[in-house]
Amino acid sequence: MTYPALGEGVPTFEQLESEYGTATDELCQAHESIIESILEEEEQLISKHRSHIDEVVSVVKEEMSLLNDVDKPGSDVEQYVELLDATLLKKIQVITQFRSKLLNFHKHLKTEEQMSKLYQRNQELAASVEI
Repeated sequence: MTYPALGEGVPTFEQLESEYGTATDELCQAHESIIESILEEEEQLISKHRSHIDEVVSVVKEEMSLLNDVDKPGSDVEQYVELLDATLLKKIQVITQFRSKLLNFHKHLKTEEQMSKLYQRNQELAASVEI
């Protein structure tokens, strides 16, 4: 299974330039909108990170319990394997869901960065035309 890389899907400067060109008003509106999203998402991400840690600790406790049970004489190894597999799948799901939110937040951060560069470049071009 492959997972998306950090930064995947972030529009490049060239893509944003193609989309907005010198339409400064549209760029400003989109930039303000993404900044609002980032501010909201930042608080949500931090809160989600806290709950994610709680979930992971809970899953690790389940794993520890499984280990303790399988170490006992006469334990059912087949049941251990089945329960461990379910626990690992649960851990993968918890991590994947949190990482998805993280990737989306990172994408917004990098998009905002590219928009800022484009806006600054457009401002410099407009200033040089006025001279």
